[in-house]
Amino acid sequence: MTVSSPLIAPVLRHRVADHAASGALRDLLEHLRLSYAPEPLSEGAIFGFSGALDLRVRIAEAAVPTIDVEGRAPSLELELCAHLGISAHWRTSSDPATGRELLRAALAAGHPALVRADLAELDYRDGDRHDTRHAILVTSVDPVAGVAWVADASFPEPQRCGLDALAAARASHGWPEPAHHALLALGVRPSRLADPRAAVAAALGRVVEAMRRPPRPDHPHVRAGLAAADALADAWPALPEAAGPRLGLTLDALRFRIRDGGTGGALYRSLQARFLHEAAALLGSPQLGHAALVCDDLADAWRALAGALGGGDPAFAHRVSGPWVQRVRSLEHQHVEALEAHLSMHRSIAA
Repeated sequence: MTVSSPLIAPVLRHRVADHAASGALRDLLEHLRLSYAPEPLSEGAIFGFSGALDLRVRIAEAAVPTIDVEGRAPSLELELCAHLGISAHWRTSSDPATGRELLRAALAAGHPALVRADLAELDYRDGDRHDTRHAILVTSVDPVAGVAWVADASFPEPQRCGLDALAAARASHGWPEPAHHALLALGVRPSRLADPRAAVAAALGRVVEAMRRPPRPDHPHVRAGLAAADALADAWPALPEAAGPRLGLTLDALRFRIRDGGTGGALYRSLQARFLHEAAALLGSPQLGHAALVCDDLADAWRALAGALGGGDPAFAHRVSGPWVQRVRSLEHQHVEALEAHLSMHRSIAA
């Protein structure tokens, strides 16, 4: 840091969250007093307004694990801000000194700083699992003591982090991509958020587009959107032969990706369902109410699939989880159809 005195942002209300990015953004927007109601936006609303829900499945016999899944887009933070009418962009640098200066400037302006930091490098966390997209809010820095205080979705209280560890986390080249000292820079705070009907429509439109017409995957073994749900269901019966001795490892990895790792317990579908319930109440939309119920069922199906994947016998776990894979496939399609019903109604009203 270029100064020796502590830099402290105003007091931030922080709570544990199901997902790091949506939890950090929830705290930040509450700090900025931006909401559609007297109470702050919930974590589910934050996730849903981003429109980040999607699906990618990688299936490759030679890979470890043989099947991998992802349920959200990496553009969550910027998509949320765009849909809510908030000017924002990522400020990045490969230079550690520039990264420190970006953080110093954000705190000196009196705001908590949302940064990306590799899980494996943060000294207050246990474990060596890398995730360079992990989002935290830095609330203060003391260069003399060599520490920062951060709000992290996994902890109810602020965490003390060494500045060297924070710098390493922000500079990491770990999975899934280099962190590049990324800091979310916000423009002038708007006096109010975008029209809620337009914001909901933009978010749901992004989900439908990602599921119906996803960009062509950049890997030959990856499928995206509803085609990913179809590919997973189609590949499931032959998985024991494809995975061979890696079947147990593959099922354990899938269980982790669906249930753990900050996914809300159901590959983010539980967060989406919360948003849809709140959006239905906000807009008085029966179509969104129906979509919320479908998404509840979808989240339950992903949870049940994760539960079925556990146990000591991989062959048995594979067999009993098969019906849940088919159930997930059906409900992924039904969820998109329910969102399309609301969007069709929205367009007819707007016309």
